[in-house]
Amino acid sequence: MKRSLNILIVCAVLFGFANLHAQEAISINENSAKEKKLRPIRIGAKIGFPIIIGGNLEYVSPLLNQKLAVSVDYSNIKSDWLVGEEQVDASNNDELNYTYIEGGLNYYFFKPGRGLYGGLSYGNINIKGTVHYEDSRDILDASHGSLNIKLGAKLGGLSYFRPKVGYSFSSLPDHVEAIKVYNDGSRETINFEFDSEVKPYNLLFSGLMANIGIGFAF
Repeated sequence: MKRSLNILIVCAVLFGFANLHAQEAISINENSAKEKKLRPIRIGAKIGFPIIIGGNLEYVSPLLNQKLAVSVDYSNIKSDWLVGEEQVDASNNDELNYTYIEGGLNYYFFKPGRGLYGGLSYGNINIKGTVHYEDSRDILDASHGSLNIKLGAKLGGLSYFRPKVGYSFSSLPDHVEAIKVYNDGSRETINFEFDSEVKPYNLLFSGLMANIGIGFAF
């Protein structure tokens, strides 16, 4: 009787270990399946500054356990939003082209390709156009580049939400140079001044970067 009881105890212990091992194997398989569901290509739209409104493309590489990603932001806006309406010659169609492009690397801290991440990037702003006045025209072609650091989060799977804040080591200047060409053919260099003291716009001239985005992963 005692021997039978010992056999039953041993069988129960072995069954418990076998069951535990099976559960661990299932758990490992489930985690592997979740990792395989990582969608490395992300295409989305962003709004904020300095991108204003534009698109984003990100690719999560297999490097560093799928935590290192390459990211590109692009925006191109053709608008008269920088033109002072009270001074512009209405007989001309004035447009200023605003282009922003940023490329860099993102590193996801905790999970492969999702959650909280930090990044290092380089961005360039270009403003180009001609503004007509009654007695002259201003020709603008200005560019500003900067190395940036950022902190963001990718929230979601197939569809996602992405908030991000950052800092530009070379903050936006409070003026840009332009060439003023008068109707008689003479010209001079002038400055377009921005009011960098007005809140909350002064945050932009201090190097702050911020945007939110949505998109899909594939």
